[in-house]
Amino acid sequence: MLTEETIKSVKETAPLLAEHGVNITELFYTKLFSNHPELKHIFNMSNQAQGDQAKALAESVFLYAAHIDNLDELRPMVKRIAHKHASLNVLPEHYPIVGKYLLEAIQDYFDLPEDAILLKHWGLAYEALASIFINVEEAIYQDNAIKEGGWRGFKRFLIDQVVDDAEGVKSFHLVPDDSQLVTFEPGQYVGVKIKPANDDYDEIRQYSLSNSPGEEHYRITVKAEKNLEETPGKVSNYLHSAKAGDEVWLQPPTGDFVLKRNGRSKVFIAGGVGMTPVMSMLLETLKNSSGQGVTFIQCCRNEAHHIMKNELYALQEDHGFQYYVAYSMGAGGDYEGALNRDVLNAWLPEGEADIYFCGPKGFMADVNRLCQELGYEEEHLHYEVFGPTTKLEA
Repeated sequence: MLTEETIKSVKETAPLLAEHGVNITELFYTKLFSNHPELKHIFNMSNQAQGDQAKALAESVFLYAAHIDNLDELRPMVKRIAHKHASLNVLPEHYPIVGKYLLEAIQDYFDLPEDAILLKHWGLAYEALASIFINVEEAIYQDNAIKEGGWRGFKRFLIDQVVDDAEGVKSFHLVPDDSQLVTFEPGQYVGVKIKPANDDYDEIRQYSLSNSPGEEHYRITVKAEKNLEETPGKVSNYLHSAKAGDEVWLQPPTGDFVLKRNGRSKVFIAGGVGMTPVMSMLLETLKNSSGQGVTFIQCCRNEAHHIMKNELYALQEDHGFQYYVAYSMGAGGDYEGALNRDVLNAWLPEGEADIYFCGPKGFMADVNRLCQELGYEEEHLHYEVFGPTTKLEA
């Protein structure tokens, strides 16, 4: 239990962290990887190169400082990060290492003496937060291990099938080496680990499962990231060069962006390859009901980039759900251009509905804003953002 003095001291530093947090976390990562390069096996070094990870950590530390007197406000953040950590196999022994260099970064940046009372309070606060994460993550690990077909840590899978789903997008059917496959909730993702050629470190990325639970394989649908300024996507391009029989290593499914089974109408809105988690949700919804009360809105660059086009039109033919397609450019869809209020107003169902959406962050911020303008309450808007991120603003 943190003392009132510690809570007060940490909370008073929140404005400083808001102003200097990115600089502090950049210094932290420099120290961390200089002293523990083995942690590069866990961290996404592409996010490091682009500065995204430092921004995300700075925001998390700021939020912790700002709400340390009311930790209930942090539950959604803790839950989301804990699921991400579980997909990376973050372990309790990693937390003291991170804490050591985070405190050193604060000390060095503000030129504090070693016995500074602020460092003492932040040390106690970090230990308290680390304990929360360790407990939540252990519960996730245990839950996945005791499920039928479950496991703990990374397990070897083989690529059983590779399917071209659109220009620059492939789906991979993955089967476990031991035939044991744990079920998952629609919307969850798996941590996929590979070892690129001529690279000293493993690379781990999270990919949503795009098939329905209960099948004898996992399906991930991956866009080859070719246009990143710093480094092309290592894992996505590795997968795009893979063939049936090649191996990858997977963590059990994790993630808290999952389908709610509450009887409300369902709307799924997908931008680009962000359609993968909502595709799983759609398949599960159609498996357990008719297409009545179901709407699927898919936004693509053009017809060539229309992911799972044939599969979706076949599903619509069989189940009769409302299916709308918007192309950014070119004919062939139901609308050409970016989604706007008028288009969404025409396509969204009347009455109450839960809306699930996923795609590029800017796309989701627009969808979030437009839906709220149309009267949807925040509690009925559900979204998933991959990579370091902040809360979407309406």
